[in-house]
Amino acid sequence: MILSRRHVLSGGLALACPQRAFAAQSLMPIDWLSRWLAAFNDPGAATYPEFIRRNIPSLVPYLDEDLGVREASGGFVLLRSEQTGPQEITAWVRDRNWERFSKVVLSIGGRLIDDLSFTGASEPAGFVVRRTSEGATVRALHEKLRTEAAAGRFSGSVLVAKGDHVLLREAYGAQDAGNTRAVTPATRFCIGSAGKMFTAVGVLQLVQAGRLSLTDTIAMRLPDYPDTPLARSVTVEQLLAHTGGTGDFFGADYDAHASELRTLSDFVRLFGRRDPLFPPGSRWGYSNFGFILLGAILEQISGQRWDAHLDQRVFRVAGMTATSAVASAEDTAVPLNGAAQTGLKPLSYYGGLPAGGGYSTVDDLHRFATALRAGALLDPAHRLLLTTPTVAAGSAQWSLGLRIAMRNGEASYGHRGSAPGVNADFAVYPHSGYTIIVLCNRGHPHASNPAEFVGARLPIT
Repeated sequence: MILSRRHVLSGGLALACPQRAFAAQSLMPIDWLSRWLAAFNDPGAATYPEFIRRNIPSLVPYLDEDLGVREASGGFVLLRSEQTGPQEITAWVRDRNWERFSKVVLSIGGRLIDDLSFTGASEPAGFVVRRTSEGATVRALHEKLRTEAAAGRFSGSVLVAKGDHVLLREAYGAQDAGNTRAVTPATRFCIGSAGKMFTAVGVLQLVQAGRLSLTDTIAMRLPDYPDTPLARSVTVEQLLAHTGGTGDFFGADYDAHASELRTLSDFVRLFGRRDPLFPPGSRWGYSNFGFILLGAILEQISGQRWDAHLDQRVFRVAGMTATSAVASAEDTAVPLNGAAQTGLKPLSYYGGLPAGGGYSTVDDLHRFATALRAGALLDPAHRLLLTTPTVAAGSAQWSLGLRIAMRNGEASYGHRGSAPGVNADFAVYPHSGYTIIVLCNRGHPHASNPAEFVGARLPIT
């Protein structure tokens, strides 16, 4: 589940800061870009926070997230830039520590940076990562993560497997800010939006059993839902594919009423009268609220709470004994925001919802991949619905529940999860048979970077 307006599926994160406090003056966008990049890359622990506070105070609430991204990336190398508006400049950058590319857009308002957006970007033309053998790739990943963990830049667990055969199962760093508990391969992590996979499987199981149709509308399946155009038109298929226009639920209303939201019916009462953000079925738009509604449909049809239903029909069937909607006192990593250099800050455990936020381990997620492939969870026809792309979604595609992406020329299906102190990356490569799982108690892109690193190098044949 995406729990911050700045952590979106593409890895978006707003950043802003000039290099140091300058006298008020009008600067060209290219000058602001230069000063922002110098500030972001400054090795001093206080430089970036100081200029956020002095020059862009509206971004102070997101400072720890920015510092986490800087730590994970190691800073940025500027590849190119162009002025894309009278007071706007766009830059393409690459991580120093990894092979991640990003696009930065600065909008200048008056004599300061008015807005700055930072999203993932495709590799530039001509960029090639050479695939190597299984052994060489696994060794390279292990050594790189040992280096990152020793520098305080990574804490998490990693599993790489080919089919049932595990090639790498390792843990790095600490479960808590005080380094009192080491991460183990059995440590449970919040997996954020990756929990949507389980909701999607639960819904498709009902479709497979003939108890639900993909063409059923919200109104047909949730009789207590307000009588709105959205309810009468949005289908189960559109909810699964994020094409219903049902939008998010995080924001001012959620913040004001979070303590009151104890059941899925509470979410429907608070957010159910909204109009669709776009004509249902016309395009893709990631929707946390849509998966709340899928969880409500699960409850309505099964007569069970959504989490009890998934435990019975998905987790137990797959042998996932360490997966649940809530954190446990034993061996559960604490979400950590910020950066080791400036002080990691523990956050409260997130509660799980049908839109994500539950807890799992690398072993359980490998069991999920194995059970899905073996047909224990869905028959071949409905597994294809889960794993076959149906709609374009930015630089990737989306199926009825999963993200379908290319890494160095090979397709994978899976899901990511991101929130402050949370990053998960689950990917299955059906052609080569590899499964790559990275769980981390730091924010995006701490898990995505190593997942992409190994996914781009493992041999295809």
